Amino acid sequence: MGRSHGRLPLALCAATLGLALQLSPALAQVEPYRQHMENGIKLFQDRNYRAAIVEFDAAYREKPKASPLFNIALAEKALFNYPRAIAALERALAQHRDTMDEGDEKTARSAIEEMRALLAQVTIELSPQDATLIIDGEEHPPSSSGARVVDLGPGVHRIGARADGHVSAEQSVTVVSGERGKRVKLSLAPERPPTPRREPQPFTPPPPPPAPRPVPLSLAPQGYYVIGAASLIWPLGHPRAFPTPEANSGGAGSIRVGYRVNTPAAFDVMLQYANISIGSDDPAYPDARYTIGSTRLGLNVRLMTPGQTWRFVGSIGGGLTYDDVKFHSIRTTLDADICNGGCRPAYGVNAFVYSEVGGELDLGGVLLGLSLDSYFQSSRGISYRQGGEDITLYKSVLLQLGGSLHAGYAFW
Repeated sequence: MGRSHGRLPLALCAATLGLALQLSPALAQVEPYRQHMENGIKLFQDRNYRAAIVEFDAAYREKPKASPLFNIALAEKALFNYPRAIAALERALAQHRDTMDEGDEKTARSAIEEMRALLAQVTIELSPQDATLIIDGEEHPPSSSGARVVDLGPGVHRIGARADGHVSAEQSVTVVSGERGKRVKLSLAPERPPTPRREPQPFTPPPPPPAPRPVPLSLAPQGYYVIGAASLIWPLGHPRAFPTPEANSGGAGSIRVGYRVNTPAAFDVMLQYANISIGSDDPAYPDARYTIGSTRLGLNVRLMTPGQTWRFVGSIGGGLTYDDVKFHSIRTTLDADICNGGCRPAYGVNAFVYSEVGGELDLGGVLLGLSLDSYFQSSRGISYRQGGEDITLYKSVLLQLGGSLHAGYAFW
């Protein structure tokens, strides 16, 4: 979060607040918000999540904004109380969006969607209807409706009810994520004879299994990556003097090294070598052909959708290419020339524009992908000397299309 601590991992928050206190202890003493946030982070790191929630709530009362609510959501998630964690994030989005940047909002919505997928819906029918509903030791206010729909996380829950003049009741219910249509009925029998109201014993949930290391709401992915690609390339332009070129393709290999600056964008440097061999369909010259070798160096902008496993990718960039064109078997046994002297070895440096569009699979940092590529480059630099003049080999720009398979590794 650009203006708050809620977006930072808790370890980094603790270090930042600790440094602020060392530099200015007097300021820390007069700022209850900072003190509560620091205490809450320390308690969270000690896995005292309920105490951490109290401190983050106190910080929120001092300065109502999204940061304490994000941390409350982290602590509630660590306690497996997904409905409360969702409520904290929804409150941040509804009331404090002005203290969040676009990345924070996307992160919060993604976390809400992830936790909602874990919830089950249970319909609870109470008799009498105004009985107090108790779920895992927490009381819910009375309702005029006898049927209430509640969201519960996967696992075992204790659902009970109490009402004046009635005997309290309780059931154990097991739900799984995504479950719908489960119903629980609690009918409270009248007390006979009337006895003083007995407060139900507070329910103590069974101790949870050892909690995994808490994972704070993640930042936008950033880091270096390297990608190698193998490509097939079809040229759509040929030397002007080479007659009836056949349709053929060549191969290319490339490597790209770059850095992902945020969720949708990255920058990389590409080095590629491509070699294409094209023959002629002229029956008088069955072996005539030419080859063009291209060494390209370019800078690209890589765009990505935010998917964590599957994503669409696209790149656009450009740079310089060194092209070397050679001709083979362009003369017959009678020394006739298929190009009438217009096909001579040529080379030169030209500018090119590159684009790709495709999909990518991210397997824990291992990147596998498929893309369609296009190269649009100048050909004015591909020339040879004749009579003291530079003669260009091509009459127009070169367009090459292809497809690539790539593999690499990401360090974000």
